Formats: sequence, C-alpha cells, structure tokens
Amino acid sequence: MGFLFANTPLSWAILWAQPLLLLAYGLFILSLLGRQVNALVRPAHLIVHFIDGLSTSIIEASKWLAVTMALGVAALVVTRYVFGVSAIKAQESIIYMYALLFLLAAPATLMTDGHVRVDILYEKLSARGQAIVDILGTTFLLMPVAILIFKYGGAFAARAWVFKEGSAEASGLPMVYLLKTAIPVFAALMMAQGSAMALRAALFLYGAPLPTPQRIDEPV
Repeated sequence: MGFLFANTPLSWAILWAQPLLLLAYGLFILSLLGRQVNALVRPAHLIVHFIDGLSTSIIEASKWLAVTMALGVAALVVTRYVFGVSAIKAQESIIYMYALLFLLAAPATLMTDGHVRVDILYEKLSARGQAIVDILGTTFLLMPVAILIFKYGGAFAARAWVFKEGSAEASGLPMVYLLKTAIPVFAALMMAQGSAMALRAALFLYGAPLPTPQRIDEPV
C-alpha cells in the first residue's frame, strides 16, 4: 500500500479513478439519458449502507473519547492545582483523544450533513440541483483535498513509523507514530464517505433514493 503515498502518476491515477465515484457517475449519466440499468442499484445501495454504517459505528465509539477527555481534563486540573502534581503523559493523552475525536468523527459529520457549508446557493436549489452539487463538489473539492491529505499524511506517518517517533518530552507518550497514522486513516474514511455521498446523490437522480441519514444527536 506504500506506493499509494508515492508521488507518481500511477498512484495519483489509482486514487482518482475510484470505482465508487465511477459508479456514481454511471448512475448520474444514466439518469440524464433516461436509461434504466437496475442491476447497478442494489450494489450501490449496499455500498452506501456499508460506508454509512462504518462511519456511524466509528462515531458511536468515538463518543467515549469525548467523555474520557472531559473526565481527564477535570482530573488534570484537580491534580495540578490542588495537589501540585503534573503528568506529561496524561496531558498528552488529552491531546491524542481530541485529535482522534476530530479525525474520526468527520466522516459521520459529512454523512449527516452536519458540516459547515460556505456556499449561499445550495439551500436555495431544488433537490435535484443539490444532488448535482453534491456529486460535483465531492469530485472537485472533497476528493482532491482528501487525496492530498492521504498521500502526504501517509508519507508523514510512514516516516514516523520508521523511527517509532515518540513525544518530544522525555516523560511523554512514546506513540506519536500511532497518532500520525490517524491522518491517512481520516483521509481514507473521508474519501469513502464522500464517495457514498456522491452515490446517494446519484441514486436520487436515478430515481432510487435512499433515506436521509439521521443526525447522530437526534433521538431515534
């Protein structure tokens, strides 16, 4: 898998030519042509359900990071300002948890449309227009950024693994290389969720829509 991090035309081409995006564009083009190839619908549904389920499972597990982080910060404040004890490893563990929470929760946030949109026209578009924007936005905005993060973040993490990079502090956590590994993992998950978003939009245009994902903070 290391060749994907290399700065070669082949690695760029492999990352760009993702089967899921190609499937999304296939459904999109078929919708424009008014053609029906129903054999593509069920696999597309299964793929979207799988990726959405993965993102949901990850964020459900990540919620415990938020709880642990809050308790950890409270404990650090008490131990430092009441007992005068400072623990570098404990402080760094809070940073690790915050970073992991941000990186691992991002795909589910994208899935439920919980991210911040900077465009002012999207909400004014029809459902069909929004679906087209989702497909094009995924292709030309999300994917290029995610691929860059994956490639350069992956190389960054690989170097950390070579040296088993640890904390700059003598008494810090010796696992910086594990934390850096979360960067390409985040990018890969975002590419997968972006592809699922494009597929969902293409299925809507094709006439085989899926239910809108429920926000994580909404009651069932």
